[in-house]
Amino acid sequence: MKIWTRLTKGHIKSRLLIGLSIISILFVFVTQLQFLNPFVSSWDQVDFSLAVHRFDLMAMQPHFPGYPFFILGGKFIHLFVANLSEALTVFNILFYASTIFPIYKVCRVFLSRSYSSLTTAIIYSSSYCLIMVNQPMSEGSALSAFWWYVWSLLFALKTKNTKAILFPLALLSLMLGIRLSYFPFSIGILFLYYWKLKHGGLSIKQLIYYSCWGVFFQAIWITALVISEGSLIGFIKLSLAFTSGHFNDWGGSIETSHISFVKRLIIFIWNNIFWTGMASKYFMIASIYLICFIVVLSRIFVKQRDHSPFMTLLYLMFISYFGWALLGQNIDKARHALPLVSLLILFLCIQLFKNRITLLILTLSGFLLGLQVYHDVILIREQATESPAVYKLNDYVESMGQSVILYTWEETRVLQYLNAPYTHKRIETYQLFQIDSKYYENSTVLLTDKVVKGFISQGVPLKGKIEKVKTFQSNKLFEPVYHDITLYKWVGK
Repeated sequence: MKIWTRLTKGHIKSRLLIGLSIISILFVFVTQLQFLNPFVSSWDQVDFSLAVHRFDLMAMQPHFPGYPFFILGGKFIHLFVANLSEALTVFNILFYASTIFPIYKVCRVFLSRSYSSLTTAIIYSSSYCLIMVNQPMSEGSALSAFWWYVWSLLFALKTKNTKAILFPLALLSLMLGIRLSYFPFSIGILFLYYWKLKHGGLSIKQLIYYSCWGVFFQAIWITALVISEGSLIGFIKLSLAFTSGHFNDWGGSIETSHISFVKRLIIFIWNNIFWTGMASKYFMIASIYLICFIVVLSRIFVKQRDHSPFMTLLYLMFISYFGWALLGQNIDKARHALPLVSLLILFLCIQLFKNRITLLILTLSGFLLGLQVYHDVILIREQATESPAVYKLNDYVESMGQSVILYTWEETRVLQYLNAPYTHKRIETYQLFQIDSKYYENSTVLLTDKVVKGFISQGVPLKGKIEKVKTFQSNKLFEPVYHDITLYKWVGK
């Protein structure tokens, strides 16, 4: 009787966990579709949106390397959704929804059905991931392709038939064709080769054969880009021109390119991965994750755990991308750490739910899921209804009702997309500003704070030459660089 009672209680708890997980995922999914983000608030978002209308690398629609599979997905959705940016966002949302399957399958390697469902819901509802998915940016689709790629590696590892290797090779091409910066995850293919060679089932001849297939899959989207550019020489020149300008600051901006390695590491781990990526800058979520980490650490010291080859593979991919994102990406933008955030939540849940699950762990995980869903709704609604700072800037300058010239940095790309009725220009040097502003002596000369900071960094004294007009703000989670824009009026000579 006692055994039957325990089985019944366990069955009910399992059903409740699965039901709670499904309801949470469905609720988040419906919220995403209900509150579609209508705004285009950054240079990259403009590039992607315009590319849906006309793909042209030379015109920065989008910028190199083209993100062809992401734009292709946006073009397909555009058949049903008229707005360019919303077409990309809907594609992100639908693609991300499909990851429920691969995430659940990956979890099932380590966990029971009920806790695999709970882990899937926690990963899926991660607030910062959803913010990125609900933007017309490639990160949402890249993260989705990443999870399918991870599952395909698992499938190939478990399957004796070597033809299964074609699956992850094809999905690697899809992922890199969406976001090339995910190339460090290619180490998963190398590990797969190593494992198959070591444990039989794959010969050197077959390895060369499948490697040729891998090259072919990558050549599909690269060849398409070359054709779109007109010639191989033109494509190479364009790629060199872009990369020489895009990566010359060692993955950083003006503010972060000269900081020490230790400070860069702290910013990347604490701010980008944990505070922004996992907690979405919400104290309650951060507190629960910290408690969970403490619980996991206490268990690690008590009992040593064995690792499956698949877990080793996940660790390898995490470490590889961690090094690249830390050193080769702009740490001003936490979105570059997105796959690390998802993997870290997976690692945490596996350690929490793999063995004996206490009431504390069950309560914390349920509370975490509820908090994330609650925070998701707030953020998704805010993202869809609150105008970005650059939109507020545009509305204010337009309402001034006088002849103006606005000097900006990257904001001008968004202003072009919005068809701003006043003159605006991107300016980077004070010397050029002095020459150009002479043509607008009868106009009010305005500058954004990024321009002002640029002049100051060039050693230009601006005291008495500018007056602060107004500051425009929006949520930093949505736009980390241009969430706070201050407008200045030029009064100096």
